[in-house]
Amino acid sequence: MKVKFEFGGFKLKQHNRIQLPFKSDPTIDDINSYLDLFLSNDGVLELEQNEEEGNIPFKLTLYAENQKYLVMFGKSNPEVDDGVEVRTFYDNTRTPGEVYLLGDLWDNSIITEDFSLVRKAFNEFYLTGDIDQNIVS
Repeated sequence: MKVKFEFGGFKLKQHNRIQLPFKSDPTIDDINSYLDLFLSNDGVLELEQNEEEGNIPFKLTLYAENQKYLVMFGKSNPEVDDGVEVRTFYDNTRTPGEVYLLGDLWDNSIITEDFSLVRKAFNEFYLTGDIDQNIVS
């Protein structure tokens, strides 16, 4: 059975929020077209499964600003405090410290400037329903 997704987000242009059209059951081409917007725009993009069942992945969120990217991969897990386990990119070779991204402060080790990793994460989640733990930990 194919997993159904919902997809949407917004981009920022000159401090104005521009809502992206919501897509129910997007294609891989829809996803890649939206991702292309974030090569040069700031904003947020989210790909979510329509139905969450048990301990499975259900949401992938991209935060983008100035060609810096944070990807958060959420999955249901009743064994953690809030019921959601979150995985991100992690690169311990990045300069220690924190960086602002869309107004929030994040550890620099979970930020990437490699957009090919972002694209790989979204495509893999869409095609398989999960992401290799070598990509997000």
